[in-house]
Amino acid sequence: MFSMGKMNHQYLPLFLASCLFFISLSQTSSNTSSQHHCLPDQSAHLLQLRQEFVERNYSDYYDYHNGSYPKMKSWKADSDCCSWDGVTCDTQHGVVIYLDLSNSWLYGPLNSNSSLFSLRHLRKLNLALNNFSSSSIPSEFGQLVRLTHLNLSRSFLHGRIPLELSGLSNLVSLDLSFNYFNYFFGGDYHYKLLDLRRIDLEALVQNMTYLRELHLDDVNISSSLPQSLANLSSLTSLSLSFCYLQGKFPSDIFLLPKIQAIDLAYNPELAGFLPKFRSRSSLKELHLRETNFSGEFPNSMDSLGSLNVLDLSETNLFGELPNLISNLKSLNYLDLSYTKISGEMPNSFSNLKSLNYLDLSNTNFSGALPNSIGNLKSLNYLNLESSNFSGAIPSFIGNLSQLTYLSLSYTNFHGQLPSTFGNLAKLTLLRLDNILYNQKVPSFLGNLTQLVGLSLSENNFDCGFPIWLTNITTLRFISFYSNQLKGPIPSEIGRLSNLSVLELFNNSLTEAIPSVLFTIPSLSTLWLDQNQLIVPLIIQNNSLSPLLDLGLSESKMNESVLRSIVNFTKLQVLSLSSINLKGKVELNTFFKLKELQMLDLSGVTDKDKSQTR
Repeated sequence: MFSMGKMNHQYLPLFLASCLFFISLSQTSSNTSSQHHCLPDQSAHLLQLRQEFVERNYSDYYDYHNGSYPKMKSWKADSDCCSWDGVTCDTQHGVVIYLDLSNSWLYGPLNSNSSLFSLRHLRKLNLALNNFSSSSIPSEFGQLVRLTHLNLSRSFLHGRIPLELSGLSNLVSLDLSFNYFNYFFGGDYHYKLLDLRRIDLEALVQNMTYLRELHLDDVNISSSLPQSLANLSSLTSLSLSFCYLQGKFPSDIFLLPKIQAIDLAYNPELAGFLPKFRSRSSLKELHLRETNFSGEFPNSMDSLGSLNVLDLSETNLFGELPNLISNLKSLNYLDLSYTKISGEMPNSFSNLKSLNYLDLSNTNFSGALPNSIGNLKSLNYLNLESSNFSGAIPSFIGNLSQLTYLSLSYTNFHGQLPSTFGNLAKLTLLRLDNILYNQKVPSFLGNLTQLVGLSLSENNFDCGFPIWLTNITTLRFISFYSNQLKGPIPSEIGRLSNLSVLELFNNSLTEAIPSVLFTIPSLSTLWLDQNQLIVPLIIQNNSLSPLLDLGLSESKMNESVLRSIVNFTKLQVLSLSSINLKGKVELNTFFKLKELQMLDLSGVTDKDKSQTR
């Protein structure tokens, strides 16, 4: 036996270090062994699961999240399943407890005899963003009684949600949202959705008492909600948009102690009232768009100091905004559009420094827009369209340097457009319809070189087509209809190679349409009606043109031009009413347009029409 007493003291540190090294090595070996200890049956179930689906990438057709790839492709039978992509094991017992196959290109039905249901130790399961071929949710999910998290969202499932799911009493997160499948039949689009009967919803709520997240967007519920939803004291997120909800929403849910997000949007038959909110509420997001909520805008809303998103658009809420709305200092998204909220906007808006989205369109706000709006330096979206604001067009809007979207269309603002608007260098969409009446097109708008869309319709502009516009090559949408634009369409318009929509109808444009316009590779909508334009002989090689809508009514053309139009093979709408035609219209010519859904030849006299078999 080794005697410590006889050891030289100079070797003692070396001895202790050696002991520590071997102890550490032993622990590392033990941990490594426990981390790679997949039970054979677990590996077999997973390999069988891989055989049940076809690998198919749908990322080109659907807006899937980044990181889409086939996780199961890397699974190898001769390796430890606990190290496989998307698989997490209980290192002590070697059983699979977490399976994340979200966005993994799974294609094929989710069958009731799937080996998935043999993984009885699963606690978390994520199968979101796959394509299960419009199959139903198997009732066998109810066998996975240890589950705490289940995500089957955006996976093309439909049919009745089985009652057996309510037996998963340990669930803290359930996401079955956005499982719709659309198909075209009988000349119309149809949708298959998941269905949840009220009796099954009640059972689900009563049994899943630990729920923190419940997301059922696009599930067809078609009934009122059970009052017992308000008993879920741990609930943090409730999302029920597009659920065809009816009846009255239980208002106590707004007052749940841990609730952070409520989304009830797009349930037009769902009624309700906003409660008197308590101080220190944890609510961060509230979406009530297009519901039947009514009542006066609550003064207690200022208690929601953590609120980031408030969307009350298209509700029946009324009243004035309280000055204390300035207490919502975390607010970055506010949409009150299409509500009955009225009165003057409080100056205290200047305190909402975090606000980057503000939509007050189609409201009854009146008076001048307060100067305090100019202090919202983070604002990138401002929509005041069809509101009752009045006074001179506010020059301080030009100070909102982060704006990417601005609409002042159909407001009661008046006067010249301030030159400060030319400073909005980040604007991508600008709408100033019916507000600059009897003025000239402001040339300083040519400074907005990032514009994608520009709408200046119904302003009665009495000038030529603004040639400086053709220098903004990012433009995709231009609308100048119902003005008094004169002279020709400049050939320089061909520079706009990204142009998709051009609306110039109801003007006084003359001369020949530049042929280059018909060669823009992305142009899908072209409306030149109600001008005095001459249609040139359109080039014959235009079968690849993306044109879908073409309006040339009241234009001058001859028979050969008319025949060349049918080479736009993708046309769905064609308006040729009251054309000044030299020659005759042969109606069977248009039979070549296989995609055509509407043809307008009204106003063309009978003598100009002929029909051949």
